[in-house]
Amino acid sequence: SNPLRRRRTPNSKPSPVHSHSSPPSPTAMLRPSLALPLVVAAVALVSARADNCPGSKAWVHAKCSLTAAFPENSCQEVAQEIIDRISGENGWKDPHNQGVYTLTSGGPTTRILTTQRVTGNNKYTDLQKWTLNGEGNSCEVEACSESQVFSIKDFSTNYCDLHDLYCGSQDGCPVAKKDFKYTETFNSCSQNDKSQCVASAVAAGDCKAVTTAKNFNLTQFTAKKWYIQQQMEVAYLPKDQNFCVSAMYNDRDPGLFGWTIAVTNKAYESDKTSKHQGNLCASEDSSDDPAKLQVAPCFLPKIAAGPYWVLEFNDEEGYALISGGQPTMQSGDGCKTGSGVNNAGLWIFTRKQTRDENLVQKVRGLAQAQGFDLSVLNDVDQTDCPV
Repeated sequence: SNPLRRRRTPNSKPSPVHSHSSPPSPTAMLRPSLALPLVVAAVALVSARADNCPGSKAWVHAKCSLTAAFPENSCQEVAQEIIDRISGENGWKDPHNQGVYTLTSGGPTTRILTTQRVTGNNKYTDLQKWTLNGEGNSCEVEACSESQVFSIKDFSTNYCDLHDLYCGSQDGCPVAKKDFKYTETFNSCSQNDKSQCVASAVAAGDCKAVTTAKNFNLTQFTAKKWYIQQQMEVAYLPKDQNFCVSAMYNDRDPGLFGWTIAVTNKAYESDKTSKHQGNLCASEDSSDDPAKLQVAPCFLPKIAAGPYWVLEFNDEEGYALISGGQPTMQSGDGCKTGSGVNNAGLWIFTRKQTRDENLVQKVRGLAQAQGFDLSVLNDVDQTDCPV
């Protein structure tokens, strides 16, 4: 959890390996004649499962594998509706932030379809594979979507990649021609929140254009530690880490990719002993606005960075309002950013760790004046924190 952007990596450390003291594995304890068939069977099982997914270039990545059953429609009807939605028939548009689908292989009468979806901001591509099985007027579809970059938590994006191409009125989804009845069974899809699948992004003109801090001084901003008092939940900032969240910035050698700021973000769980730390890099973006920064893991080039804009900053009063770029999604009484990795997030910073409610309310008022939906902000507990 970090107010810029933390790498979506597990926090647990790998178990140490002791080659001389580790107990033998259960397979190693079997006689060779028994162990080999088990290994072969295991490989075959993994291969069979992998065949139902499109694959990914990233060794660690988010995915969703599910089975959708259509008791009243043939596989040809299901495939045709998927293709019609991809083609934009009857004005159909992706309800999950205006992504763009492409049919990469297959057709209405083939058993297998492959597709891809590019996110609305054109930064990320997910691949999908659809295996249709059925006879007569019923169809069962084994569907799988996989991210193509390093990722762990995707806020149900891969699930929505699949769901939005067949869901209908029973889940509040727009259709191209056919409105199906269906059930879903999840095979490997821990993030499957339907509420994330119908959230239309709007044109930037429909949300108030935010303004950045006037006369912004980056040196002043990065000179001292910041404490986060409220923040929006996004893919890398779960609510269960809204404890003792802080951010510290230091100058660094630009290195290969030109990052000039080292970022250290810390957060804790409710026990206030389980710490999560993210080490990232930042720099000014390519605009002429010094308050528009960009952030990413230090090993990535700037093309992979996400926006980090300082909208309000008063060093004397000790506060700052930060946004993950321009909000583009209508929400509640205003607008919000996305909830993924880049182009996501809203934070209220203060220099003092002890919460000043009047100051927090002042910054909330500044955020509201910028057109933000304040309901996305969650409190951060800054009491009894580790030194």
